[in-house]
Amino acid sequence: MAILCSTLLTSCQDKRYFTVSKVKDAAKLATSETIIDKIVIGNEEKKILRIITIGRARFVCYTQAVVKAGIDLKKIEENDISIKGKQISLHLPSVEVINFSYPFDKFKVDRVLQDDDLFAKIDVKDMEELFRQSEIDIRNLLPYTGIIEATEQKTTQMLEMLLRTLGYKEIYITYRKGPLMPKINPKEIQ
Repeated sequence: MAILCSTLLTSCQDKRYFTVSKVKDAAKLATSETIIDKIVIGNEEKKILRIITIGRARFVCYTQAVVKAGIDLKKIEENDISIKGKQISLHLPSVEVINFSYPFDKFKVDRVLQDDDLFAKIDVKDMEELFRQSEIDIRNLLPYTGIIEATEQKTTQMLEMLLRTLGYKEIYITYRKGPLMPKINPKEIQ
């Protein structure tokens, strides 16, 4: 009888180990990629005595950021997985940005909408500042783009398919809440 209990216990532990290792191995698949297009508009005014406007310049450009978000399934802890027969419950780590790309070569100035004045011009320094500010805006607005929900949905679908092939009939998946990426304060970057 002791051998049978020991065999069943070992079998259950082996199945748990196998399931956990398969879920953790799927870490690279639990990602989504989003392309964010942004229009940047800049204005420059030159004034005399801070009252009289003597020149205005306008600047419009198009930029693009590529954001790859995912769930680091390697961060799963022992208490995050509960297995009872054919039922499994997973409490997964929060979605986080794995890669954020905001290449300068995607910063395209619209020469038709660029309007420099005799006394006011948008120079390279102004363009660089607008580029920096728009990157900060994109980073800070990421949680409102739906990337978290899309990544959770893709991860849920992928894991449900994987777990069904492993024989689970009831699958419950929840996610921790956490920051997508640290917020950037424009005053901190100078």
